Amino acid sequence: MLTGTGSAADFSNVGTSGFVFLQLPATARYAALGETGITLPDVHAEGVFINPALLARSDQAMSFNLSYATWYVETSHQAGAFSLKVPQFGTIGLQVLHFDFGEIQKTRNPYPTETGSYTDLGQYSAGGFAFGLSYARMLTNQFAFGATVKYVRESIDASFADNIIFDLGFLYETGLHSIRVGAFLQNFGLDAKYIDQKFKMPQQMKMGISAEVWGELTDPDHLTVLAEVVHPNDVQEHIQFGLEGVISHHLVFRAGYKFGYDAENLTLGMGLRFDFKGSPVRFDASYMNHEYLQSTMRFTLGMEF
Repeated sequence: MLTGTGSAADFSNVGTSGFVFLQLPATARYAALGETGITLPDVHAEGVFINPALLARSDQAMSFNLSYATWYVETSHQAGAFSLKVPQFGTIGLQVLHFDFGEIQKTRNPYPTETGSYTDLGQYSAGGFAFGLSYARMLTNQFAFGATVKYVRESIDASFADNIIFDLGFLYETGLHSIRVGAFLQNFGLDAKYIDQKFKMPQQMKMGISAEVWGELTDPDHLTVLAEVVHPNDVQEHIQFGLEGVISHHLVFRAGYKFGYDAENLTLGMGLRFDFKGSPVRFDASYMNHEYLQSTMRFTLGMEF
């Protein structure tokens, strides 16, 4: 029901996957960074969407965030995440995704051999939903892994398709300055079936690197550069870059650029970090341009304990 946007250079597999709402950026920070972030160790609960291995690097016992975006043509996208660090066991994460296609007019032609005569049958709804459970653990003081199992469902009127799929992620902190590398395998599972038509899941593999080029990640002022290569199963490979600057711990500026897309490339964003009754709070906003449709805004509110 929702198709991805790939490069015009290769149409051989375009449109062969379903559940493409799973590939939309779930949080404002991730969207603002050009959908890079699989090697950012301070994302906390957001790691359930970006790379489950990142959950193991959170220095907070518990965190959560909620995200909302108005998408194209009166559709919307909502996401929620929660993480809990369990001593001597690892970190557990939960995620919920919902994509609302809105209300769609339903009609029927009582005279199939004629045109222009339709009966109004009211409206029906369509949407996508995902629920996931993640587990992450530090295997060494430099290497983390994480995995997620997800139940996904996409429906239109009274018909639906559902499936069980998996994510797997890794993070390695090299010890060379602040360089980090990571990998993320997303949405792997068997083909799903909608009525009598089978289709693939929107699988993709990401490999990335990041480092602070000014200051350290824990400094009040620092600048982080990120780069990732993405290999989806239904469009050609593309490259994404992100830049995040933090000022005095509280103000964050972000930008990203995505190469290999027909209609999307530039992303921008800002963030605020502050304490509320001793707990860190984050508010992020992002902007993503689109050449043919309306540009989109996304907002995320998160808290750590």
